[in-house]
Amino acid sequence: MGTATPLELDAIDFPAQIAAQTCELINRGTLAPGLQLRQSDLAGRFRISRVPIREALKLLAAEGIIEHDPNRGFFVAPLSSEEARQLYRMRTLLETELLSTVEWPTPAQVKALKAMLTNLDELHREGDRESWVKCHRAFHETIFGLSPDKVLKRELLRLLRLTDRYRGLAADVAAQREHRNAKIDSLLVKALETKNRALLLATYDQGRTMVLANLMAVLAARGV
Repeated sequence: MGTATPLELDAIDFPAQIAAQTCELINRGTLAPGLQLRQSDLAGRFRISRVPIREALKLLAAEGIIEHDPNRGFFVAPLSSEEARQLYRMRTLLETELLSTVEWPTPAQVKALKAMLTNLDELHREGDRESWVKCHRAFHETIFGLSPDKVLKRELLRLLRLTDRYRGLAADVAAQREHRNAKIDSLLVKALETKNRALLLATYDQGRTMVLANLMAVLAARGV
């Protein structure tokens, strides 16, 4: 897997930070589905001992991002259209519930959301796909954050981590449709600004249907 610049890790929480960095590599496709994650290789990549590496791998295995075979070691979990469909189904249920309970944003919050839309447009024009994906996720997390249901939000964040690598897989297809994403996102902000719950839920449903259709097409093309 090669080497990388050593991480600036907080000694208090090495495993969680290594897990986050490893997850990012999986989401980018640097660590491909099915790849064996050797502790010695990761220790060399992060220039750290194997002890926090093993703890990090256990954290990822507990979330289902990687798989652990006691006899063979740790492996990046394979992609599965059925897994993706179920994960997105759970996300839809939670996200719909959160949108049903969001508290209407203040003018300052609406202004912040519109600023994020502007930033998304700029990133799209610049072709900075990775930053666009991160900003787009932050935009939606901000909207879901308007809901007072903290337990549901915590579970949604877990599901977002599980679907990140599927979103990365569909990046090329999504890039061709970001103008449609922009329209969906603008309508979401309009619905929030005008306090129109029906428009908010209908717009979200339209966007989710589009995303899932794109993803299933990519997975089908890859035979998974």
